[in-house]
Amino acid sequence: MDEDHLSKVERNAHSKLIPVAFILMFLAGAGFGFLKSTYFLVNQIEIRGLRTISSEEIMAVVGHAKNTNIFDIDLDAISERVETNPKVDKIQARRKLPSTLVLDVTERAMVAVIPYSGYYVFVDASGLAIGIVESYRETDLPLITGIRPQQVLVGKQIDVQELSFALLVASLLPQNVVAEVSEINFADSTGISIYLQSGTWVALGLGTRQEYIARLEVLDSLLTKLEKENRHATYIDVRFPKRPVVRDRK
Repeated sequence: MDEDHLSKVERNAHSKLIPVAFILMFLAGAGFGFLKSTYFLVNQIEIRGLRTISSEEIMAVVGHAKNTNIFDIDLDAISERVETNPKVDKIQARRKLPSTLVLDVTERAMVAVIPYSGYYVFVDASGLAIGIVESYRETDLPLITGIRPQQVLVGKQIDVQELSFALLVASLLPQNVVAEVSEINFADSTGISIYLQSGTWVALGLGTRQEYIARLEVLDSLLTKLEKENRHATYIDVRFPKRPVVRDRK
């Protein structure tokens, strides 16, 4: 095969590739233009998982995403902005094509309330101040007393060592007991005590997580037994769960 023939074959092959390249470029341009079209502008923001946070609070920091191309939205940046709200534990932001931004919000679980300078501070199990209010219903969450923080800032940890014991108890309370608890108290002499809505004083003392679990399990069973027997206790001591003390109301 001579060189002229090879050159002719190469020219033919090259001439066939040119229209293919133009077609691919056209399709790529058309596809890019479609992705950047108004069809993909965000016109709806779905916020899921809210229990205590209003949708307005979230929209205040993500509302700017509306009328933005959905592919231009930085999902990580959106998540970081929402998580600046102290009530938010974490968030998952995702795209729902063609034009919806979905935010799955997990709120921080409030476990107790602490009085502070005439106000009430909601805290989670780690001692993070989630919110502060002027009043609250006693049926909402247990009130932690006997602890006096020097400073409370919403969105920051409350730095009081004794608080960790009270919060541990608050987070471990059995579901059918937590509704009966009106107050969790810390005192240097007795450690942790809880007061029930019925007026019963329960001594828990200080302990580890496992020790509190054992004591609260005994308390749960004792309360069930007292209810079945139609008895009312003024004092229950479960600091030594194998030898609990119960004083009936006279």
